[in-house]
Amino acid sequence: RTLSLTPELWVGDFDSMPADLPDELAAVPRQVFPAEKDKTDGELAIAAALERGATSLVLAGAFGGKRTDHAFLHLALSVRLAEAGTEVLLTSGAQEGVPLLPGKAGFDYADGMLFSILGFSDLGGLTVSGAKWPLNHVEVAFGSSLTISNEVKGRLEIA
Repeated sequence: RTLSLTPELWVGDFDSMPADLPDELAAVPRQVFPAEKDKTDGELAIAAALERGATSLVLAGAFGGKRTDHAFLHLALSVRLAEAGTEVLLTSGAQEGVPLLPGKAGFDYADGMLFSILGFSDLGGLTVSGAKWPLNHVEVAFGSSLTISNEVKGRLEIA
């Protein structure tokens, strides 16, 4: 309701669904799965969206909730989806994430906006421009905090 959108389809086990849904949401079609299953509700929802022809996804609530393990999974799934050619935006409403693949990426964010680059492996020859702390062909070890909490200054380019 915060986004003023009505879903086309709800997917999951609905174990955390409030009982007092507004009428417009109660009427949304559902694909119901058992609570004990081999995939998360998020993974099932992504599969349903792709089956319906989605070529880009916004994973609303990807970082929210009480389950950090689900947030980590959403990060990993977003990389897999990007590798398969699907555009992905993860959001909590307050924070956003975009999977970056090898190559170049550019972003038109507001000056002063904080951003971080979280590598899931060593990052070889990382270049960042349009940032308060630019990098030029830097080797970044897996687990390094070097790319955390930078600030946009112009068009952000990452390669």
